Amino acid sequence: MKKYYSIGEISKIYNISVDTLRHYEKIKLLEPAFRKSTGYRYYSSEQIWKLNNIRNLRGLGLGLEAIKGFLETRSVNSTEKVLDSQLEIVERELEKFSRLKEELLIKKANLEYFKNNISFGVPQLKNISKRRIIKSKGRVKDDGDIDFKIKLLSIKTLSENDFLFTENEFGGTLSRENFSKKRYDTYEEIFVINNEGTEEGEEIEAGDYVSIYYRGYYSENYRYYEKAKRFIKENELSITGDIFEIFHIDIHTTENSEEYITEIQIPVKKL
Repeated sequence: MKKYYSIGEISKIYNISVDTLRHYEKIKLLEPAFRKSTGYRYYSSEQIWKLNNIRNLRGLGLGLEAIKGFLETRSVNSTEKVLDSQLEIVERELEKFSRLKEELLIKKANLEYFKNNISFGVPQLKNISKRRIIKSKGRVKDDGDIDFKIKLLSIKTLSENDFLFTENEFGGTLSRENFSKKRYDTYEEIFVINNEGTEEGEEIEAGDYVSIYYRGYYSENYRYYEKAKRFIKENELSITGDIFEIFHIDIHTTENSEEYITEIQIPVKKL
């Protein structure tokens, strides 16, 4: 076994840049065994052992200052404390990724459902459970503005688990007045359904809704609103509040607007 290794050899063996090794030297975290008159740095087995420790501790998430302090004062007790604190971090990360896995599985199941089990353009009456929504401000009319509002709201409501593919869904509200006047192209606001289990947002009580699904851009919704109106009249129902459109598959999931899937939900009761 070689007694000394050049900085270049250490760099290749450990897949760590020369600049990083020089930085470690600068902050006195890992200094070479000696430097030749030419300026070349050489490391011994003692530095190699130390570098192994540094890499392991970095892998556990410790910062350089914490690693330096640990290496300078290490003992059985201090090692035990480091391991305990890192075990706590690992447990938190496992819990976070467990929740994220559940959300991703739900999202995947939803995508499969909307791809294979939806009858488009067919009104139906269904009961929807209580839910919470977090709203944006301002009316929206243009398809491009809707996509932009969705992006802004997704940033505003970003949680620690949020990927683009978590289970939260977005939507828009159409006022009862605009519905009656056939102004289907103006949303009062864009919202996100709060599936985080928190109290944030406005609570929407459970109730009966006339539901109808459609594909494509939101500007195509007028023909489905007319179908829903006929269904409401034929079944002797009355509208009890503003209308929700849920963007089940939207710009977060696909760039192809023909793949968008939206559900119109009109709150109703029997006359």
